[in-house]
Amino acid sequence: MTSMEFSEELRDACQEIANIAVGLAGDKIARSFDTFVQLPIPQVHLIEAADVQMVLAATVAEDTVTAVTQAFFGSGISGEALLLFSDASMADLSALMGYQAQENQQAELVLEMASLLNGSCIQGFCSQLDIAVLLKHPTICGQAVAIADIFGEQGFPWSQTLAIELNYVFEGYDVCCDLVLLFHEESLTTLFDTIQLLIGD
Repeated sequence: MTSMEFSEELRDACQEIANIAVGLAGDKIARSFDTFVQLPIPQVHLIEAADVQMVLAATVAEDTVTAVTQAFFGSGISGEALLLFSDASMADLSALMGYQAQENQQAELVLEMASLLNGSCIQGFCSQLDIAVLLKHPTICGQAVAIADIFGEQGFPWSQTLAIELNYVFEGYDVCCDLVLLFHEESLTTLFDTIQLLIGD
């Protein structure tokens, strides 16, 4: 899979599918926590694995974040959902979710939000492609860490990924979280072929 095969038409289709998924996730979060969610415009990129860290750094304005990762897989596709929270927004995240702010509750809060937001986005995206998808449990891969430290020295087992960036803002709360869907390289042919069938090309 090369970047030359990722046409503008395919990128636009990915963005539109992601846009619908964003709306579904935003509606679920709004109803769950009785708040208005400013829906992001999805940013879609086919990038080299070596550039993932740079993309994440450009996505997040804060110096340190709490990061949650959640693997997903289905019929011929697999990937990771990476949800990033600003550490400065944890008190407001507690208020948004109806909890009293407690320092030892931070992990529970971010995992609960990740389950809702990641699951809604991934299911919303894949359901439009008639792909049944399973999600593993979310796990925290860093608290109060710099973007550069999230993945450490482990690197990535693939050379390219399709990255879909989503930035959620919750009205009335100083809460901003960034969701990045990373589709594994071995998934891209199946994913792109399925989208091409959907758009009738």
